[in-house]
Amino acid sequence: MRRRQFVSLLGSAAVAWPFAALSVCLQQVTRAQGHKVPFLGWLSSAPGSDPSLDAFRAGLRELDYVEGRSIRVDARSAQDNAERELVRQQADVIVANGRAATRAAQEATATIPVVMAPVDDPYEFVASLSRPSGNITGLALQQTEIDAKQVEILKEMVPGMSRLAIFYYYGETYYALESIAHALGIEALWIDTKGSGDVERAFTEALAKKANGLLIIDTGALGGTCNMIAAMALARGIPAAASWRGDTQTALLLTYAADNAHLQHRAASYVHRLLRGAKPHDLPIEQATKFDLIVNLKAARELGLTVPPSVLLRANEVID
Repeated sequence: MRRRQFVSLLGSAAVAWPFAALSVCLQQVTRAQGHKVPFLGWLSSAPGSDPSLDAFRAGLRELDYVEGRSIRVDARSAQDNAERELVRQQADVIVANGRAATRAAQEATATIPVVMAPVDDPYEFVASLSRPSGNITGLALQQTEIDAKQVEILKEMVPGMSRLAIFYYYGETYYALESIAHALGIEALWIDTKGSGDVERAFTEALAKKANGLLIIDTGALGGTCNMIAAMALARGIPAAASWRGDTQTALLLTYAADNAHLQHRAASYVHRLLRGAKPHDLPIEQATKFDLIVNLKAARELGLTVPPSVLLRANEVID
């Protein structure tokens, strides 16, 4: 039905039909004409499948979104420059999982709302947590504080640790982490580690410096190699910690990290509010509030360590 004919029909029908009947007629025409299903772009910092996406989708389902019916989700990797395609397709919202994805989305668009889900340092992208500027909002980790907490727990589990090798990906060091290590009587050994091909060289350097502990940071970038690094550390008798959760087969002695599933659920709520008309700059950045401590007793036994009861009591999960 053409618009002019439809308006004419409504005008003549209004004389004879009550208002309720006209309302039903309008709803039927709207359904017949169809409605736009929101299009959501999911952008991962890592290549391939991203396990965080499952938790995010669960968050959408809890908000009554049904993929293919009430929302469409297109999952891509920032390493494939997919952010440009999401912009070209006019995504309603882009969810960026991690630093690299958020940077890519920021460079690709200044108008489409971007939800950080999450990033370790939000101040790279927004000026204020309470009033983020531009088109970016979302969630943030206190990753430096999380890493510092890992050093504290690792020292509690390994009292004799005096030299801590820190495998890191990005070019900067973290002064807060250096400070907490120094306060605990630990020398921090910063070892730049770019990926799987660099791990053997990193261990050679760590052993040459007589490291007796290991912390893996920047796990968003090194996550794919964490299991391998942890296994190599265990084989060399070095207790290792990271924020990467891994699985029950991991050789990490401990993991301390923000509850990722909780963060992804919160990211879904940001999407919901944005689709309902909220503006990114009106949605404050949320920081992580739930954390998990996972202790690996199997690795502790292989290292000849006894885990203190004080650590076990704080653990959310124990691998045995």
